[in-house]
Amino acid sequence: MKKRFEGFWFVKRIGKTGLICFGLTQLIYVLLFQRRVLLDITAQVQTLVKVCHGDVAMPPTALFYGFTWLAALGQCDFFRLMGAAVFTLSIFGLAKFWITRRILEEYFGDFSPAYGWLALALAFVCSLPTADWWSRGYYIAGQPSPNYWMNGTLAASYPFAIALFWQSYRQLQQPSPNGWRWQLLLIVLLAVSKPSYLFVFGLVYPALLIGNHFRNRRVLLTHLAPLALAGLLLALEYYLVFIHPQSVYVQDFNLGRTSGVVFRPLEVWRLYSSNIPLSILAGVLFPLGVAVSYWSELRSRLLFWYAWAGFGAAIAVSASLMQTGEEYYNWSFRFQHYIAAYLLFLVSVLFVWEKIRLNGYRLQGGKLWWSAGLFALHLGSGIVYLVKMWWTRSYY
Repeated sequence: MKKRFEGFWFVKRIGKTGLICFGLTQLIYVLLFQRRVLLDITAQVQTLVKVCHGDVAMPPTALFYGFTWLAALGQCDFFRLMGAAVFTLSIFGLAKFWITRRILEEYFGDFSPAYGWLALALAFVCSLPTADWWSRGYYIAGQPSPNYWMNGTLAASYPFAIALFWQSYRQLQQPSPNGWRWQLLLIVLLAVSKPSYLFVFGLVYPALLIGNHFRNRRVLLTHLAPLALAGLLLALEYYLVFIHPQSVYVQDFNLGRTSGVVFRPLEVWRLYSSNIPLSILAGVLFPLGVAVSYWSELRSRLLFWYAWAGFGAAIAVSASLMQTGEEYYNWSFRFQHYIAAYLLFLVSVLFVWEKIRLNGYRLQGGKLWWSAGLFALHLGSGIVYLVKMWWTRSYY
């Protein structure tokens, strides 16, 4: 029976660790939903019910809503849709795991069961708590945590953002004639899931592409063209979210009034953090520790700068933009910094595992022990956060 089970194509593709990731994700969301933990996902399913009844228009970030509706077999019952959301979130979590593992395999050029375990560990790392946990009850609310469990559309966008980061990095290394087509596809998928990471990509990728290939006009024109579509999609989504009269944000959340976006540095972030620099540090202590420990080697690597430049851009967007209207306090322009933090963790794991391989898969030397210890802290924090979220019924 075991051999027959392992012979399934699906099991072979995702591996045992993939099945563990899928099962754990389902279990976590079942427990959170059963406990009625405060999550954006609940509000998103309620929005889907209103869409089914024709009360509001489908949000432009339709991928999560569409998959959930299909998983519910086209039914509009709230509880059936919540159950379907568990399956949808597990599928996107599995996709995130699979793409992460594929990046590990491509980076090292071989296959190892260790890559599955590393990808599984990365699915559960979390920001470290600060004093705001004791003073305000906020565990990750003001921090760029590498994983974020409470928003369905963000969960749907993670796999496409990770894939776009890696594909575009390969294009920065050596542009291929057909690379722009994959970028175009991933940009569209990001736009219809959650476009937050497009802000980061649009700011960082063109700068590095021009810096690395400024003499090749054909490469620049070909690989910058998809960004024009990204700009058009963002403009369309701006209208559909903040202005369109049938938007759920206009009708329900903003009491029938249109809203928009303004430049207000740190105005919303201050609501969630009493010390913003410390909150940022708590989110990415492991990548920062790796950067400091191996600075002499990493400063010459394009992948290192691409990940850190993306994180810097994500933090800048989080800090500077604010949604107007009744929902300004939701800090809607922060979601890209969760993805950027995850990419920093992934890139840092690549560098650390590279060192471990060179040392015969042993932790030798203070730098490796230090890096592994920091990663273990973030992994332990992720487990504590999940328990805290279930216990307190709040994602904060």
